[in-house]
Amino acid sequence: MKSAFRDCLRIVYWDFIREMKRKDTIVAMLLFSFVCLVIFSLAVPPDSATGAVPRVRAGLLWVLYLLAGTIGIDRAFRGDGGGKVLEGLLLAPIARLTVFHARLISTFCFVLAMEMIVLGAFCLVYTVALAASQALWLAALIAAASFGHVAAGITVSAMTRAMPGGDVLLRILLFPLLIPLFWAAVDGTQDLFAGIEVDRRGIAIVIAFDAIYLAAGQLLFPAVVKDYDPG
Repeated sequence: MKSAFRDCLRIVYWDFIREMKRKDTIVAMLLFSFVCLVIFSLAVPPDSATGAVPRVRAGLLWVLYLLAGTIGIDRAFRGDGGGKVLEGLLLAPIARLTVFHARLISTFCFVLAMEMIVLGAFCLVYTVALAASQALWLAALIAAASFGHVAAGITVSAMTRAMPGGDVLLRILLFPLLIPLFWAAVDGTQDLFAGIEVDRRGIAIVIAFDAIYLAAGQLLFPAVVKDYDPG
């Protein structure tokens, strides 16, 4: 157990150092997010009747997170060109689940960092004002929903890593899986943007889907990468 924990921390640390040197994943997510935010603000102006509706604002925010976050998930196993990252990790004497957990943690951290930065820009563009307690609830909701997003995405990314057009196939397979998770996240964000106390049942739904996606990933990942097993 201690050895697996140390190996997991080493991979997460390696991911962090590599990203700090290259900055390709976080920069790609941020640039895409800001471009989408500009487009959204032109399509749905903040001062229009539609742009002022909390449901619309919440939906725009989570569409932004879905599209930009999937860029980071896609690069988890396809960075450095065509699945080389995953191949290198799987050829090392490390347990398969350790690789899964390490990539889950590091990708989640990068995606969450992007989302917190984008949230500030989104609130400025759409003039969203939140009390301190509401901001904490929103941060917790974003973290919970993003964990499920990444957990499901990492598994699907590993499945599609070697397929022609795998980056497109990743989105085709992943987005339908995330509908219930993001539906609950939009509901909770809508309440917070409207100044209403967030429905705890929505948070519970998000956490339940987090557990489902995490369990599914832990069960499926070793089978997905079985072709790298020795012998």
